[in-house]
Amino acid sequence: MNVLFIGNSYTYYNDMPKLFETLCRENGKDVTAYSVTKGGRELRRYADSADETTKALDALLAEHSFDICFLQEQSTLPLRDYEAFAEGLGCVLERNGVRTARCILYATWGRKEGSHTLETYGWTNKSMSQLLDNAYSRAAEAFQLEVSRVGQRFYDVHTGDTGVDLYSEDLSHPSYYGSCLAALTHYHTVFCQLPCSMKSLALEPEVEAHFQKAFAGFCE
Repeated sequence: MNVLFIGNSYTYYNDMPKLFETLCRENGKDVTAYSVTKGGRELRRYADSADETTKALDALLAEHSFDICFLQEQSTLPLRDYEAFAEGLGCVLERNGVRTARCILYATWGRKEGSHTLETYGWTNKSMSQLLDNAYSRAAEAFQLEVSRVGQRFYDVHTGDTGVDLYSEDLSHPSYYGSCLAALTHYHTVFCQLPCSMKSLALEPEVEAHFQKAFAGFCE
């Protein structure tokens, strides 16, 4: 199974695609992960055929067919400009053509309390998390796509008195734990179950238990 991740630093931090691939292989899934990412990247930039990242995506699509493609938008654009978000999704889906059998939106999370972004836009961690989930749900309905609700799982663990810090020091990007939770959410979305083994993530038993609890009763 070939899996493609298209996104930016929320995807490439801690090499999340590799965490996902290793987790899949540990659990008997023959998965190879590829990625096209660039910091701060908006999906609508793929309308520019002369752009180097666009060229990298086109080259990868010309060489491989993909079973699954995860699409991750810039972390605030779906709230600041939904139409630009929808435009970018349409652009990437058109570039994919018939090269990807299943496209999944990678719904991201609200910034951590204290973030300048929250202050600037008058959001809270809770409101930003919910607004992002709403925007990705709206886009999923419009384009008939699935959603990997990483932001929801972030919110559940972050507000669940778990002591697990999912954020890096900038209050925005994922910590290693945050990237592990993203990989687990993608696994759960693809296979509709949690992996039997998470040894490759090297999580402490209490962290693994908190992550498992976050998925209780939840299946896309």
